[in-house]
Amino acid sequence: MKSIINKIKFNENGLVPVIAQDEKNGEVLMFAFANKESVDLTVSTGYAHFWSRTRKKLWKKGETSGNVLLIKNILIDCDEDCLVYLVTPNGPACHTGEATCFHRDINNQLELATRINSNIPNKVYEVIRARKKDPDNQSSYTSSLFREGLKKILEKVDEESKEFIEASEDGDKEKIIYECTDLLFHMMVAIAEQDIDPSDIYRELYKRFGKKKKDYTLDE
Repeated sequence: MKSIINKIKFNENGLVPVIAQDEKNGEVLMFAFANKESVDLTVSTGYAHFWSRTRKKLWKKGETSGNVLLIKNILIDCDEDCLVYLVTPNGPACHTGEATCFHRDINNQLELATRINSNIPNKVYEVIRARKKDPDNQSSYTSSLFREGLKKILEKVDEESKEFIEASEDGDKEKIIYECTDLLFHMMVAIAEQDIDPSDIYRELYKRFGKKKKDYTLDE
């Protein structure tokens, strides 16, 4: 990491813009600036530090609130003048109490909690893994699947797959969406049972993206 840090191109004020992003689900948490000293502190302590342009001082995120950002990795862009801190947040990142500072849309409406976004699958999977650790939770359907084991989970995948096919054949879009959601959920439970992380599947999709069929199939 040290070699990358040495390549940072700080601006005329000795600052570099930094984006803090949740390492697990990819959600953008906050934006701030850092100078060389705060970057060095971030690297040496493992916690996000920044430079306050208004207070003219170093600050550690969460120093008073306890909502620190634990550094998992640091990325630098191709021009070497912007950083991304991949972090594990310990509580809300925003001073308003919201999980992220970007909790409003362009119309100034607080809709983050209900807005559909690409992070939803990762968030659902986090809940599924939590249920796996708590199989005795009698109020959770997901926990009951883990209690019954892989055979039951795969039976549900098979059942939901057939229902999705039937819905697709009928052409009812609302029903297709409903059954597809059921199928995806139970597939996620199945890979959680096998201790497979979705990132492994995303990686495989990325490897296949844009390739011809012969490049990734075995049935030539």
